[in-house]
Amino acid sequence: MRGLYKPEKPYFASADSKRQTRFTWNSLHGRLILFLVTLVFTLLAAKLELPHSLRGALPEEVLKAALKARATMEAAIDVIKNAKTESGIPIMPGSRGLIGDEYNVLTTTLGNLSAKRSAENPEWAEALVRELWRFGLKRGDVLAVGMSGSFPGLNIALISAAQALGLDVLAVSSVTASSYGANQEGFTWPELELHLVKAGIISRTSLGISLGGSDDSGIDLQPEGRELAERIASECSAALGARLLGKGGFSQSVEERLDLYKEAARGRRISLYVNIGGTQASMGEGSAVLELSSGFIEARAFDLGRNRGVMARMMEEGVPFLSLLNIRELGFKWGITVD
Repeated sequence: MRGLYKPEKPYFASADSKRQTRFTWNSLHGRLILFLVTLVFTLLAAKLELPHSLRGALPEEVLKAALKARATMEAAIDVIKNAKTESGIPIMPGSRGLIGDEYNVLTTTLGNLSAKRSAENPEWAEALVRELWRFGLKRGDVLAVGMSGSFPGLNIALISAAQALGLDVLAVSSVTASSYGANQEGFTWPELELHLVKAGIISRTSLGISLGGSDDSGIDLQPEGRELAERIASECSAALGARLLGKGGFSQSVEERLDLYKEAARGRRISLYVNIGGTQASMGEGSAVLELSSGFIEARAFDLGRNRGVMARMMEEGVPFLSLLNIRELGFKWGITVD
């Protein structure tokens, strides 16, 4: 504490002066109390994820990284929007171009249009830079990520933020998506990643690709949809140099993902596991995961069931977790405009 505060008068006064001293906020005691209150508030802000507007200023290099991430996401959106236009795919009114069909043969579950549209906002890329930095991540740290196609905007935002901060992303992606996600042929999430890699907007992040859906192998799809998902997964894994996962069902997919992350980390510690969307292999088949809030969560054993997913297994090994799922909750915490 030495040097943080230099009083104008000695720390110790005479007995007579003590009796005459009256408390003010400019007094030594008042300033010390203000310092301690500020310190406690700062620690609570980091711990409790207070709204962005209530937090302190950021270093210049973090602000620059946030702007860089936003620019990357905006460029990615332009690439995808132009590619859809060239392919004759109409852009949904009110959308920036990432939203897919309400329902088609690659759709697995229902999704909220407002949430999907809100996830297209480039503010997410800026916010993720801030929050990953506040969490304590630094250049060279490793993120293991489970990406469904349900929130393509959040996928792009995370990759953009990680690139701006110099983080290493080890991702497993899925072909299928909930409604209004990346669920159109030619524009599923692995195909979107391929578009962006070829355009030089992002670096390859997917080390593995699965069909997604029930059992992580698309068994809830109609035959036409499953055949299409299998073709897309096969073509994209070959083009991206990724491993095809999930053919053996849920339990095997969980083990395959964990092994792939460990192998790709090459002895480095995984600093954070990130889940985007609701891939079964990532979240697990039990209900315990539903009790977790969105945002950063400390590593703890929250699900000991036989059918727990990658998320629970990672946390058991001491890896903290970031859930990017509840758009409104995170928007409030991080100061992002949502529909």
